[in-house]
Amino acid sequence: MIKGMRIRAAEPADMQAVSQVLHSCGLPISDMAHLSRLFSLAALGEKVIGCACGEIYGETVIIQSVAVLAECRGHQVATHLVGAVLMRARAHGCTKAAVLTSEYPAFFARFGFTLTAVGEMPQEMQLSKEFVRRFGARTHCMCRRLD
Repeated sequence: MIKGMRIRAAEPADMQAVSQVLHSCGLPISDMAHLSRLFSLAALGEKVIGCACGEIYGETVIIQSVAVLAECRGHQVATHLVGAVLMRARAHGCTKAAVLTSEYPAFFARFGFTLTAVGEMPQEMQLSKEFVRRFGARTHCMCRRLD
């Protein structure tokens, strides 16, 4: 972990900085004001160096958009961010977590996520096979229990 780094819930005033981190990592920037989203961020002083988003669907949180600035990678920033999103999801009553990832299944496996068939994904996700197909053949669907 980077000395002096803080992990905290994102506030409305942070959304511009979060957008910049997502953009620098090539990730899509969606409607960040949506009330069912849990944004956590990593800050070094006043600078936002990473963020992670979880979106709540019923009792399921879907981990989305984990991003860390290139110069801050390799210091477990993403690990702390995902842990914060999962902790906040539990506090909001979530009992399941899911993620779609094409490049980092081993990273999410460290949190207890396991490969899951599309047909076994939590119903709350409301994912069709066509939606997953759009992500590409290398997309991994992964789930875990939070209780």
